[in-house]
Amino acid sequence: MDMFIPESPNAVISVLEKLGDECVYNPEQTCCGRDFYMRGDIDSARDLGFRLIGYFDNPYKIVVPSAACVGYIKTYFNTLFESGSFAAPLKHTVQDIYELCDYIVNEKGVTKLENSFKHKVFYFQSCAARNLYKSGDEAETLLLNTDGLELITDPDLKVCCSANGDLALHNHELSEYMLKMIVDKVQQTDAEYITSTDVHCLQYIDAYLCAHPDIQLDVIPIAEIFNAHEE
Repeated sequence: MDMFIPESPNAVISVLEKLGDECVYNPEQTCCGRDFYMRGDIDSARDLGFRLIGYFDNPYKIVVPSAACVGYIKTYFNTLFESGSFAAPLKHTVQDIYELCDYIVNEKGVTKLENSFKHKVFYFQSCAARNLYKSGDEAETLLLNTDGLELITDPDLKVCCSANGDLALHNHELSEYMLKMIVDKVQQTDAEYITSTDVHCLQYIDAYLCAHPDIQLDVIPIAEIFNAHEE
């Protein structure tokens, strides 16, 4: 995120600080290794995971604006590593890591952030949020309580964004078809923006939109909505 959309992690830090948290960010940290795991490159996934656990070997809770990353860590890290003397930091990483919306609503007990975003927004629940992290309605709750925001959802839209492993690389036509299904559905609602708890999905959707400039729709990471204050 700090490479492609640095405004999003900055928004996360801003939101958490407004909730009274002291945020610690380690600029040396890298990705969780999920993509390598999905490709079957277990050695690279284990190496990246080992480094991540080392970065978070501290008493702080870990908050991530990505349901896919957190779901992967919670689901696969215990089997990816043999704990031994590594048990305590591994347990901390797996148990004390939260997707941003889940953390705000269920850990902080906050359902309204005093933010404002006066636009029609479609919330897209990613496959990872639904099936891996098993998110509840935390994102919808926070969006509904955003001043001026008109929330649009479609519980029947269960098409994956195709940002999963090598699917888009090796099955370009299928990937584009899946993205088209999502965008066509959102267009029917007259939404101005599409948001999600998974930035990688938004990046894939944005790539599709860039290739079809006639479509009047923008993507926005959910943390940026939470940090928005429009008059």
